[in-house]
Amino acid sequence: MKFMLKQEMLLMVRALYFCMEDTWDKIGKKYDISPAQQHILFLLSTNGNKLTPSKIGELGCWHPSTVSRLINRLQKNGYIKVNADKSSRFKMVSMTDEGKQLLEQLLDAAKAMEEFPFDMQHLSEQEILTFLECGQKILEVQKGKDFRQNVISKRVDNYDYA
Repeated sequence: MKFMLKQEMLLMVRALYFCMEDTWDKIGKKYDISPAQQHILFLLSTNGNKLTPSKIGELGCWHPSTVSRLINRLQKNGYIKVNADKSSRFKMVSMTDEGKQLLEQLLDAAKAMEEFPFDMQHLSEQEILTFLECGQKILEVQKGKDFRQNVISKRVDNYDYA
């Protein structure tokens, strides 16, 4: 592949990420929660509401120190709890009722925004599906099928996506 094409891909993906992050941040400001903290609530809700900090780091693509900082803030605000798992030597993170309620409010806010995660009204459904297919192929090579199944294809239990 030509280097210029690689550079364009890098810059486009980076720019799309920052556009999405900006929109996600606008929702979070209303509830005083960062996009990364929102993502932790999403990960918990789509993985049986029980994950180790290391699994959160793996699924969220974060360094352990970042996970600790994010978990501490969520715990301080009462959205998650961290307990020692009696059947193993690991800590387990789970959402509190307040965290579940907040996640539902965040999802409702995102669903109500016409331009979430960014304005795609000018694209056909087929163009969006093609974009997703290309992204999934790249992610599968980079992160493996398990990542796609455990993060990308997950849905929040009992949430009305319609």
